[in-house]
Amino acid sequence: MNKRAEVPIREAMFEEGEQVVFEIFVQPGFSDLELSAVTTVLRTANDILNNDVYSWKIISDEPGLVTSSSDLIVRAAPAISGQYLCDCLVVICGRTSNPEAWLARLRAMQQLQRRVILLSDASRQYVRSVNNLDAPTTAHWRDVSLLQEVGSYPKLTDSLVETHGTVLTCAGHGHTLEAMIGVLEGQLDRRQCAEIASLLVLDRVRGFSSEQPKGSSYSSSYFEKRLQNALRLMEANIEQPLRLADVAKEVGLSTRHLERLFTVYFNTTPSKLYKKIRLKKAHSLVVDTHLQQIEIALSCGFGSAGSFSLAYKAEYGETPTQRRKRMR
Repeated sequence: MNKRAEVPIREAMFEEGEQVVFEIFVQPGFSDLELSAVTTVLRTANDILNNDVYSWKIISDEPGLVTSSSDLIVRAAPAISGQYLCDCLVVICGRTSNPEAWLARLRAMQQLQRRVILLSDASRQYVRSVNNLDAPTTAHWRDVSLLQEVGSYPKLTDSLVETHGTVLTCAGHGHTLEAMIGVLEGQLDRRQCAEIASLLVLDRVRGFSSEQPKGSSYSSSYFEKRLQNALRLMEANIEQPLRLADVAKEVGLSTRHLERLFTVYFNTTPSKLYKKIRLKKAHSLVVDTHLQQIEIALSCGFGSAGSFSLAYKAEYGETPTQRRKRMR
């Protein structure tokens, strides 16, 4: 069920027919997928309106040539704190970038009651940086679970988008196209939004309050149902891993049949893939938190810091300690 009507998105963010300038704030390691999605929706909206209603400029606290996480390079103008503000600010940052520069700009936009859109990594940094955050917020599902692991955020949700005042936090990534169409609903009519979606080959635009998928097990296009359920059980039981026999029983298969399915679909055993899933969660804790290794080990189903370190090195080519030193 589309719950878009439950979210007050259609309040007048922009006046109908007015020219709107978007400022896209990027930092090194930004998502080129998100940047492309933002500009593509704006360009497509201009095409169907036959008028350049929407324009945009790219800025950064590290102006000049800025490199994305996929080595795409864009040229960014300098961002001057609190000055030359546009109608709408979109923040696309990297996993390890410093949020202070764009947070200052966000606060200036809030004072003027202008829209701010925070995508994935920016949403995560916003949640962690704002003290006493008592408003509904969201981030990419990977970061939602990570934030809940390291802090108390009672208003953090797994919705695709949350809005509070003029600040919109978003899962970003592949949802960015839909989110941007939702943002423009305040100025365009339903037919125009539907036409944008059609031109971008989107058969439906999910409502902002729709829940995010929560891992590979939710990609039903790729796996048969019982295998999908097995993956979902593994992803939901990281701290205390289930026995293979228990997973098989829960999904209605024999252990032998489950092993055959994993061999056919993944060319590996259930135990090896389960370990990889746990290490992936551990990796995010190593990179994005200051938790001690023993805390990470126990929260991801490893009996000791030593066994975790060995498994991590086998998967990522370096120990957790080496990884953190390299990030400094």
